[in-house]
Amino acid sequence: MIQTIDEYKIIENGEVIGEIALLQYINQKLPNIEYKVKPAHQNKGIMKKHLPIYLDRIKGIGNILAIVKYDNLISIKLLLNNGFKYIGKINENKIYIYGI
Repeated sequence: MIQTIDEYKIIENGEVIGEIALLQYINQKLPNIEYKVKPAHQNKGIMKKHLPIYLDRIKGIGNILAIVKYDNLISIKLLLNNGFKYIGKINENKIYIYGI
């Protein structure tokens, strides 16, 4: 089961082009941050602009996690540039956990 703690819509020209959400999975102690941008708007720096705004908005929430595939270098760089640190991997599929 998943509970949405907070969500943030990225809107340009009246269209939702991306979103960031803080989710609490029932089997995890810390909430997860998840984000996405529609394919037509990717690689334009949208998340680079909006993730810091969102993290500032939720800064009182405490520690959070981000779970990323090992080969998603753009997302890893985004997280590291916004204060996340590598914590470890979940399984042999090389899914990494980052925390702030």
